[in-house]
Amino acid sequence: MTVLGLDIGTNYTKATKDGKDVILFPSLVVYGEEKDWSLKGETRDVYIGEEAAAIAANMENVEVLRPLHEGRLIHQSYIEIAKYVFSKLGRADIIATGLPVKSSRKERDEVATALKRNLASDVLLFPQPVGTLAHLGYDTGVCVDIGFGTTDLVVIASMEYLKGDTMLVGVDKIYENLEISVRNKAGMSITPEEMAKLLLDKDYQVGRIRGGKKVVITHSEIMEEYSEIITGWADRIANRVKMLLEGLSTSLVDKIVLTGGGSALPGVYEEFSRQFEDIGNIEVPDDPLTANARGYYALAKLFAESSDVEVSEEGEVEEAAETADEVVKKAEKVKGEGKKSRKK
Repeated sequence: MTVLGLDIGTNYTKATKDGKDVILFPSLVVYGEEKDWSLKGETRDVYIGEEAAAIAANMENVEVLRPLHEGRLIHQSYIEIAKYVFSKLGRADIIATGLPVKSSRKERDEVATALKRNLASDVLLFPQPVGTLAHLGYDTGVCVDIGFGTTDLVVIASMEYLKGDTMLVGVDKIYENLEISVRNKAGMSITPEEMAKLLLDKDYQVGRIRGGKKVVITHSEIMEEYSEIITGWADRIANRVKMLLEGLSTSLVDKIVLTGGGSALPGVYEEFSRQFEDIGNIEVPDDPLTANARGYYALAKLFAESSDVEVSEEGEVEEAAETADEVVKKAEKVKGEGKKSRKK
């Protein structure tokens, strides 16, 4: 039986079928008019991932969709991305994935139904940050998942959900402020994917042709303003986390895990360590961008191993002995299998 860990984020999609090798691509779906020429012998009006990112950066009059917007799902683009993952990795009998903590039950049911209908797979849904905790082998703790459009917070004890929240504050708030600065300095707009590379790679630069000349923005040109922006941004997230933790037993907050692409940005670990120095240590997975996907894979694998599941010739799951909730309760069995976090 094949299982898939799938993390469709606002900015990037991550997926794995073995818990080790993870494919990663921009969570972009572009709908546009058919081009005059096709150099690959095919005609399409839907582009996904890196191709979509290239079209979004260089063409006008195209519709660009991300699977989530302000914590809400855009179902068609979500399903298009899931299908694209299958085209790259092959189909899976069981898909484990995550949604924002405060997604509604209606949204969760619609996504699970749509995935089953379109991919003929059984579906396990979890609060997004639970993936990272499962990857690290933690059954109790706090996880702060900083994504592109949202930050999700979760508190679990013995793999039971206690409380959580979804903040409409993510990396996009940093990018929006920096993008205004870039536009004022260079007269050009850059995509979120380009902004991420600018911040993470000191040698990376973004260029456009403007007025018959090449205009370039470099890493060093944005870092001073970035350092000013990140302080207030981190304060806002940290204050909401502290409100969520108020009154909890100290045994529950022994582990505060910071994950998601936002945790990998320069200075973020240091800011959150400062904010929580009187509460506990901040930990970050070795690869916070893919930690959720790896954890979902571990949970899906556990489900497959602990369930009497038979797969029909059409690939549909006929029977499952346990529910996703029961699997979550057993997830502590993966302890030690995931790559451990680091205290920087």
